[in-house]
Amino acid sequence: WKAKTASEAMAELVDVALTTDCDGFTPTIVEQSENYLRLEYKSKIFGFVDDVEFWFPADVGASKSRVDYRSASRLGQSDGDANRKRIKTLRLALSKYGWKSVGFS
Repeated sequence: WKAKTASEAMAELVDVALTTDCDGFTPTIVEQSENYLRLEYKSKIFGFVDDVEFWFPADVGASKSRVDYRSASRLGQSDGDANRKRIKTLRLALSKYGWKSVGFS
């Protein structure tokens, strides 16, 4: 396993986010920098929009890498577990690039 640069990790994340089917929601990048990515996922049927963010904190250290994330619905009190499923799907897709998920089931 070879350590990745931040730009390589971001490229993998963008590829996975844009090409992985997450229950038919369409992803659109709305903001991207070298350590931050924000996408909107829009449902095809009702047009609901969910926000998904990824952040590469700089204070983790050179020997370890970490990506913080969140996925949240804009409307309603219940999302039918869509955000949890989306993150799980993305995390599984990223594992093909050698990414590891800690503490997630």
